[in-house]
Amino acid sequence: MPDDAANSAPASPPPRAFTQGVGTIFQFLGVTIFLGFFFTCCLSGLLSRDVATQTSLSAIAWGGYTAQRAVSICMVGGVTFGLALAGIGLGLQAQRRLSPLLAVVVCGCAMLFWTVHAVFFIKTTGSIVLTTISLAMAMLAALLLGLAAVSLREMRRNPPPIGHETLPPDYKVPYSHLHDEPPELRLARELEERRHRLDVERKELEALEEKLRRKLKPSGQ
Repeated sequence: MPDDAANSAPASPPPRAFTQGVGTIFQFLGVTIFLGFFFTCCLSGLLSRDVATQTSLSAIAWGGYTAQRAVSICMVGGVTFGLALAGIGLGLQAQRRLSPLLAVVVCGCAMLFWTVHAVFFIKTTGSIVLTTISLAMAMLAALLLGLAAVSLREMRRNPPPIGHETLPPDYKVPYSHLHDEPPELRLARELEERRHRLDVERKELEALEEKLRRKLKPSGQ
C-alpha cells in the first residue's frame, strides 16, 4: 500500500517549467507576428505602388512626424518585434539567465511603441484599422510583459546552474534520434557479431564431429 501511494503521487514539475512554457508562447507569437507583417508588406507591394507607399498620408503629420512615416516604421517595428519574440522564446526554452530580462525590456518597449502610435493614429488619421492594430499590439505586448515578469521572478528565485547549456568535453553527438552511430558503423558491428557467431558454431560442429569420430572408430576396427 505505501508503494502504491508513492507511485500514485503526482510528480513535481521540473524547475523553471513556467519559463519554458512562456518561451513556447513567445516563439509562436513571434513567428506569427513576423509572418503577418512580412506578408502584409509584400502583398501591399504586389497590389500597386500607391497601396504600398500611401503617399496620401504624407500630408497628415503630428509635428514633423508624418502618418506615412509612422506606417512604415510600424511595419519595420512589427517585423523586428516578431523576430525578437521568437529569439527570446528560444532563450527561455533553453533557460538562459538573460532571456527573461530581455523579454521584459523588449515587451516594455513594444508596449510603449504601439501605445504611442495608437494615440498618434487616433489624433491624426482617425483610421480604425491602424488604431485597432496598434492597440491590439500594445495589449499583446502588455500581456507578454506580465508573463515575462513572472518568468524573470522564477528565474531569479531558482536560477539554473552555471554552464548547464554547455556540453561536456566527452559528449558524443548522436547520429539521429533513433541511433547514436551512423549506419556504416552499425553494419560493421553487426557483421562482426555474425562472424563471431559463425566461429562459435564452427567450433561446436568441429567438436561434434570429433566426438562422433571417436565413437565410430572402435566399431570400425
